[in-house]
Amino acid sequence: MWILITFILVIILWLNIFVYLLSNKIKILEENIINIFKKRNNQIVSIYQISKKYINKPDEVFKTFFDLKRKDFIDNNINFDNKLLIYKEIHNEINFIFKICEQNKKLTLDEKYLYIKDSIFDKSNDIWKNIELYYKIKKEFNNYKKLSNITFLWIFIK
Repeated sequence: MWILITFILVIILWLNIFVYLLSNKIKILEENIINIFKKRNNQIVSIYQISKKYINKPDEVFKTFFDLKRKDFIDNNINFDNKLLIYKEIHNEINFIFKICEQNKKLTLDEKYLYIKDSIFDKSNDIWKNIELYYKIKKEFNNYKKLSNITFLWIFIK
């Protein structure tokens, strides 16, 4: 009987340690995703500086982006899911900015523009990969957390 109880307790302990490790991995991924987003978003300022001499009314084209960037800076203590919503809006605005920029043939030949654009796209790709991994681990975490809670309750019921 004691062997069974010990075995069950070891499994519960192992399960809780695993849940804890997954929660740490989730936090690290969240920080990583936010950092990549910030790096990418900061590069848009360079696109703004380069495009000023090529496109009409750059302040109007970039206004929403800068408003969202300001909102992101002000809302520094919000949870990760809300942060992702802001970044989704910023991402959509970046797509709009690139649509405008790509219409100007002279700008699309500018080497600095092309370099920064490639870097932004690389960071966007990194963001996507990290978000995919984040949701995969988050799902796994939620499943193990439920299992851990059920196992813990089962012991107290017995």
